[in-house]
Amino acid sequence: MRSISRVDVVIAAIACCAGAGLPDTVSAQRARQGLLSLEDARLFYEVVGTGEPIIVVHGGPGLDHAYLQPGLDALATLNTVVYYDQRGTGRSTAAFVESAINIDAFVDDIDALRQALGYERVSVLGHSFGTLIALAYAERYPESLRSLILMNPVEPGSRYREETAERQRARVTVEDSTEMAELRGREGFAARDAATLSQAYRVAFRQTLRDRTLIDQLDLELADATAENGQSVAILLGASLGEVDWWDRLGDVRVPTLVLHGRYDTPPIDMSRELAEALPLGSFEVLNSGHFPFVEDRTGLLSAISAFFAGLRR
Repeated sequence: MRSISRVDVVIAAIACCAGAGLPDTVSAQRARQGLLSLEDARLFYEVVGTGEPIIVVHGGPGLDHAYLQPGLDALATLNTVVYYDQRGTGRSTAAFVESAINIDAFVDDIDALRQALGYERVSVLGHSFGTLIALAYAERYPESLRSLILMNPVEPGSRYREETAERQRARVTVEDSTEMAELRGREGFAARDAATLSQAYRVAFRQTLRDRTLIDQLDLELADATAENGQSVAILLGASLGEVDWWDRLGDVRVPTLVLHGRYDTPPIDMSRELAEALPLGSFEVLNSGHFPFVEDRTGLLSAISAFFAGLRR
């Protein structure tokens, strides 16, 4: 994975990266919100539902958790779902320096949140780029993990980079190119105006959907802090990651793991299948969606997760 250094590269990276016994929809009440103060950051979190805890790691780098709601709230019918904003975006804060924005800090944040909320063990659900953070957490804190869910993962390496890039290029329409060029030409794009960047994300993300008309079902109204700080977060985090080549490390992740792949997602299905096979306790499910199954195939998503959790209890 190349280090990310420009706004348009950030958007492109995020675009290819950002049930049984359960109802299709749920109106989940917010149980509580809070701020966790750390030595070099403050993390905003939101807890929904009751039951075995799931900590949700959003995509990016440089987004916040808002786009995952209300889609994943349905998990709160049987589980406690913990959302949080990664440091520097949304309602979380941090200094924009290498010592505060790096992969180690992002991994440690998950465990700090787990401890602060009083959970002995948790399941961690990562989406898109968040799957890399989730995998790194599984390596460092296996004793704190009950299970891992990798939803629409980015590749932990570069074996499928060219194929993924080719698939992404094939999805860009003339309308997409024209609209993105117009947005990049606005003063607000370089100034990281929230409204301008929100529209740029809509253009980028609709290319990753099975049904492009569903883009408005994603909450892509960026918070001012996310728009302003997202690029800085992406650059610093990308620098700390360097060139990701984790395929040979996956055998060390010995925790039950569900890999979920959207049939119409940008990365090829073979990448996610190989990822699941490389994990000693990995399993694999294909959903009838693109990059955001909680919008396009919520029933399939909830069914797959419900069955996975039922298998853990056996």
